[in-house]
Amino acid sequence: MKPTTLVLRASMVVLALAACGPGPADDQVAAPNPSMEIVTPQDGDTVSGPAVMTRLLAHDFVVVPAGDTTPNSGHFHLFLDRDVSAAGAPIPAEPGHIIHLGTGADSLNLEVVAPGPHRLIGVVGDAAHVPVQPWIVDTVWFFVR
Repeated sequence: MKPTTLVLRASMVVLALAACGPGPADDQVAAPNPSMEIVTPQDGDTVSGPAVMTRLLAHDFVVVPAGDTTPNSGHFHLFLDRDVSAAGAPIPAEPGHIIHLGTGADSLNLEVVAPGPHRLIGVVGDAAHVPVQPWIVDTVWFFVR
């Protein structure tokens, strides 16, 4: 058998096997892309105060109470009109401004929010209240009347 015929036949066998095998969609699972969303209030909302209901949503990670070290998990923190802590630093608590949802809750009624514009940042922290890496964060601006 000629060498070119042998190469041609081998190439055809490889192509035939590749065509019969599973494609990328069949044998690969997309890597999780964890994110969070502040559902309420929405960006740009005007809400009646002084109480403001917040609701958060987790995508591609599990919300657990503080202290739980389950892989691909964390719990929510809210920063009302405050900047987020430095990377690697534990998130502090500041009543009315930096709130830990350490029970694993996904909603909170902010009791006393002054009239005017506000910025709300949601951050996912790990078991020790340190922002997870890469950061999972969302920000909305809203107005209280």
